[in-house]
Amino acid sequence: MKKYDSIGIFLLLFSSLFLGCTKNDGYYDFQNQENLFDGNTIAYFESKPQVYDSLMHVLSYFPELKSQLSTDSLTIFAPTNASFQSAISNLNLIRKNQNKQPLYIKDLNRDQLDTLVSKYIVKGLVTTDSMLYVDGLFVETLKYEQPMHAQRIKQEASGLVDGGLVTVYYSDTKGSNFTTYWTRSATQAVNIKTQNGIVHILANGHEFGFGEFLNRVNL
Repeated sequence: MKKYDSIGIFLLLFSSLFLGCTKNDGYYDFQNQENLFDGNTIAYFESKPQVYDSLMHVLSYFPELKSQLSTDSLTIFAPTNASFQSAISNLNLIRKNQNKQPLYIKDLNRDQLDTLVSKYIVKGLVTTDSMLYVDGLFVETLKYEQPMHAQRIKQEASGLVDGGLVTVYYSDTKGSNFTTYWTRSATQAVNIKTQNGIVHILANGHEFGFGEFLNRVNL
């Protein structure tokens, strides 16, 4: 192969790599690869039982809420199975020390469970574009009108201006204007659009209940 041909191939490959990086908005803006789901929000959760079995188990106790997630324009900050497992494990460690029998989702007080799961479902379609205010966005839950807060944080990416991974911090304000009293959780994926709603997925490290699980269900 001639020397000039080799140089030309090298430049072509380099250009392709460079263009691939600069056009990779799907990663840097964290537009999830499956950000358009051909089905309603409940169908989305049902399509991923390995991630949302626990959430679906809880929602099965509240058919009206489950129906609304199938038809209404709602946003859910979805806790994964890991979030429920963490909460149940910590609950049963404490109950073991108290010489009490372990509890599982099916055993929990339904009124308390209703209050807790309702914290994750808010009115309207709330995408990260709705959270561009300096101080984020206050939202209300569908049930009980609990005040919650969503804030978009865009991390810096090397070599890109304002091009980092988008994370949303979703917070239970506990009814306070002072952020020191809030309990917040980060997302691991955002802006998944179903036929009727928006899904943001909370990080696996989030413990279901925003710090209220133990006090509410360890009766």
